[in-house]
Amino acid sequence: MTTDAVTTFVVRLGKAQIDAMFRRVEQHILDDSEFIPLLEVVLTAFKTAGVEQSAVEELWQHAYLTYDHACRDAMPAFSFDENKELMQGYLLGPRKFVPRRKRRR
Repeated sequence: MTTDAVTTFVVRLGKAQIDAMFRRVEQHILDDSEFIPLLEVVLTAFKTAGVEQSAVEELWQHAYLTYDHACRDAMPAFSFDENKELMQGYLLGPRKFVPRRKRRR
């Protein structure tokens, strides 16, 4: 297999894992504060295993889009960016979203 073929396979595998995890959480309700760190572990493993950074980013983007879709099913008024920040708020690692504090004048 060529490097491109391996990367394509790894991305397809990763997306399938992400989709399976979201389907599982739909069937067996798990709070986002518990689920998202588990998803983070799976996605972080791709980087740890040496998968190309562009492929890792594609997997993260797929996870954000899948989370956005799930959120919009429940609360359609929120934007993709708001749902992404919500998901990132549950992360434990360097991708964690921490709102900026407003400056006092």
